[in-house]
Amino acid sequence: MKLKATKPERRWVRGAILGAAGHRLASAAFVLAILAALGLLFALATSAVAAPEPSAVLTALGARIEMVRIPPGHFRMGTDSTITGPQGWSNDGEGPAHDVTLTHSFWIGRYPITQRQWLAVMGVNPSHNLKSGLDAPVEQVSWGDCRAFITKLNQTQGLWIARLPSEAEWEYACRAGTSGERYGPIDQIAWYAGNSEGHSEPVGKKLPNAFGLYDMLGNVWQWCGDWFAAYSDSALVDPQGPASGEKRIMRGGCYYCDQVHARASRRNRDPEAHLYRSIGLRIAAEPRHLAGVADSAAVR
Repeated sequence: MKLKATKPERRWVRGAILGAAGHRLASAAFVLAILAALGLLFALATSAVAAPEPSAVLTALGARIEMVRIPPGHFRMGTDSTITGPQGWSNDGEGPAHDVTLTHSFWIGRYPITQRQWLAVMGVNPSHNLKSGLDAPVEQVSWGDCRAFITKLNQTQGLWIARLPSEAEWEYACRAGTSGERYGPIDQIAWYAGNSEGHSEPVGKKLPNAFGLYDMLGNVWQWCGDWFAAYSDSALVDPQGPASGEKRIMRGGCYYCDQVHARASRRNRDPEAHLYRSIGLRIAAEPRHLAGVADSAAVR
């Protein structure tokens, strides 16, 4: 004898089946929603890690100098390549390449110091390229001139201790995670003999590197704090260069230099008193204390 379900029973069974299916679909949707939320959180966390470093402004005597925090890290400094240029020039002193670790973050200028900033602090504009405008880099400054400028910065504001970057800091900041000679195509990132028409240009008109720094290559040479010395292949931690020497380091190339000089590993050296229409500076700095500084992690 077959038992036949009544209509109410059949409706109940269909409802139970649909209810169970709906429950499973709802559960699946809930799981998918959780996974999507986790994915969003991961994406936000990843984007937070990859975001540009924080910036702050060093203000002194009316000069506003935008600073960018550079994280600690490791890189390969110098080059093992042999490079030759016009009139028999060769890249002696750029090798051997060696490992360098910087254990602390530091702050460096987003741009080279401009004529406007130098004029505000020092009261004079020593530059040759006056027609390039006050937003072009200051030049015709010796290493000693740069030290006088930095001393005045430190005497007239209380938040920062300004200085010249070490050579290792400069190259690390210039490379910004890259390992080649440049952080981009030269015509997109630098003013040099091939595109400058024989004069400097206002800062920030070319593309920045991954740290958000402009004009690291080209426009004007930039003094560093180090004395020149030959490299060795030994790994170094927070190198500061020798305690004494005959010549100081300049980096980056310039607006009338051939492109062979606009390279991350290029080292130029001259006596402290040397000044020329292609030589300027970019400052580094340390916060004196937390007040007014965008990122307290930058304080050593």
